[in-house]
Amino acid sequence: MRLADGSARVFSALFHPLFIPTLGMFILLQLNTYIHFSVSHEARRFIILIVFINTAIAPVLSVLILKRTGYVRNFLLDDRGERIFPLLIATVLFFMTYYLLRQIPLPSLIYFYAMGATLVVLLTLLISFLWKISIHMVSLGGFSAFLILTSVVLGVNIPWLIMAAFMVSGFTGASRLQLDAHSPAQVYAGYMLGFSVMFLLYFYVGS
Repeated sequence: MRLADGSARVFSALFHPLFIPTLGMFILLQLNTYIHFSVSHEARRFIILIVFINTAIAPVLSVLILKRTGYVRNFLLDDRGERIFPLLIATVLFFMTYYLLRQIPLPSLIYFYAMGATLVVLLTLLISFLWKISIHMVSLGGFSAFLILTSVVLGVNIPWLIMAAFMVSGFTGASRLQLDAHSPAQVYAGYMLGFSVMFLLYFYVGS
């Protein structure tokens, strides 16, 4: 699978890791399940707002500050060493998101998604001390696994959504390779990390 550089940049931007947590939470809250009906409209808006601010807006602002102070050279964080501090900040912000959501009586699957996203970011941070893994693919792997778990746990039929997640993951992985942002090993390892962490966490929590 080979994409033009322009298309590769579009996929990398549209499915940036900072957008995936909000996308996953939005889908979970909008699916025709008991979660949608047990959480009020105002609460759903509040949850999305918390997730978007803490996992998208705040990390972008932190990278902007780091760039202004000279800690990182650009927003792409191409250098493995430059990823450490932004990922550390993201880990704290993701944990804050999980903590804030735990203060509200919500269905357990919402807590699980926030916990899984936090754990995925933490493991990405630890790996980044030694190796440059694809953060794009880590997030999409976790997202794909979460959709499958949501389908099974809630008994909702969403094969089209799951297939779309797999297709987007494939195109995004190809985009990262086309742009020479990662090696094939970094792309595949990233996807498998996100995917396996979500599944293993669910079975651990479920037990």
